[in-house]
Amino acid sequence: MATSSSDESITAPKDFHISSSIDSGSRNSPIPQKCPLCCNFRKKFYCKECIYNGDFPSSNSNSDRYVDKKLRLRELVAAKRFCENNCTELLEKKQKVDKLCSKIRQKQDWISILKLAIIEKREKQILKRNELTEIRHKNEKLSKSLPKYEEKVEELGCYVEGKEDKIKKSKLELEKKQQDLKHLTRVRIKQLIEYIFPITIVQPKLETESSTSDMVTALAEATHTTYISDRWVYTDNSGELQHCIVSPTLPGSGNYSAYNVWVVQNKDAVPSSHSTIAVEHNSAYNISAALTYTAQLVNVLAFYLDIRLLHKMSYSDLCGSDIKEQAFARRVARLNANVLQLCFSQSTNLEVLHPSRTLHNILQLLDPNISDLGRKGPMEVDSQVANVLEEQLSHDLFTSEASDSEECDALPNEWEAVPHVQCPEVPAGAVVVPTTQMTTTQQASSMAGGLVVSAAASIASFWRGWTGR
Repeated sequence: MATSSSDESITAPKDFHISSSIDSGSRNSPIPQKCPLCCNFRKKFYCKECIYNGDFPSSNSNSDRYVDKKLRLRELVAAKRFCENNCTELLEKKQKVDKLCSKIRQKQDWISILKLAIIEKREKQILKRNELTEIRHKNEKLSKSLPKYEEKVEELGCYVEGKEDKIKKSKLELEKKQQDLKHLTRVRIKQLIEYIFPITIVQPKLETESSTSDMVTALAEATHTTYISDRWVYTDNSGELQHCIVSPTLPGSGNYSAYNVWVVQNKDAVPSSHSTIAVEHNSAYNISAALTYTAQLVNVLAFYLDIRLLHKMSYSDLCGSDIKEQAFARRVARLNANVLQLCFSQSTNLEVLHPSRTLHNILQLLDPNISDLGRKGPMEVDSQVANVLEEQLSHDLFTSEASDSEECDALPNEWEAVPHVQCPEVPAGAVVVPTTQMTTTQQASSMAGGLVVSAAASIASFWRGWTGR
């Protein structure tokens, strides 16, 4: 094996480690021997000097020497390097040319884009110029018509000022008329309470210890105590504060259970129609008559105050002698709810009201120091206090029998046939501006007289029904 490099293109092997015996007789020996270089059996071998000098041909058919091949290789390598250098210079020039061409193309594209942008801007500029000319023409027209509009604005300003003055005058007139109406309402309500439905407070009777004994007191209490619905009920109200309306009285506490007691006791009996004393001292008739008067008074007050009541109330709802306990409680609750509505609308002090004390609440409503009687406008009340007052009536208002058609507050679905009555023609001036106070007084007196006649007729019919006369 040679120790030198095996690359034949550069140098030839130098040391084959051949023995001297083989080296001396290798050329003349006819026996083939194994070549240490190619491991083949050959007859001819060369010495070290020939191999070192490259003076040996190939074993193939081509008999070129190694030295010649090496020279040609060097020439080829030199030619290759020369070509590479020439190609590198040409390639660098080509690359420079390509870069310049690409830059030129980019600049040309950029120039074309700029040209398109310039064209677009010119078109927009033309459009804007046209719009500008139109706006100038409009401004010229507006500048010509501006003095006319200034005159119109001045006219409208004067018109608005005149309307504002009229509105102020109308407000003052409205306030004055409201005050006059409020005063007239108070006068009519005062006349109503003074002449038609007088209400007085009846103080309880106080008995001295010397006049009565314990036995008499016990017997009196026993006679006025009744066992109804699994409980004992005391029906004597003479020892408590009462409110008298016209003639009958109502307990000041708002406890009207004496009516239910009388109905239970006399539901199967037939009372004597000719006993005047029994009618006068009957607590059930007394309470029923007082509640009927109160219902009439509430309806007339709602008419004067121009208020639509929450619940419909008929005068005959509370004047019967055989009303069931639930129906009676519901009708009384409806009456009390209407009274509370009147108190709320007139800004009555809610702290002095009690939901079940009917006539007490009406007296508070009529007191000018507590309520603003005759006012108009929306209700302004404390919602929490109002809810507390209404919750105490809600249990009796919404009972199981509250869906009766007679006591329904809903309006009928069909039209009601009303007879055609021609109204007399009244001059507008006489209504708007009365000439004298006498005319106003006569009109109000005629209205009050009609109410008095209707109330008196209804009371007389109630009294005939109770007494049988």
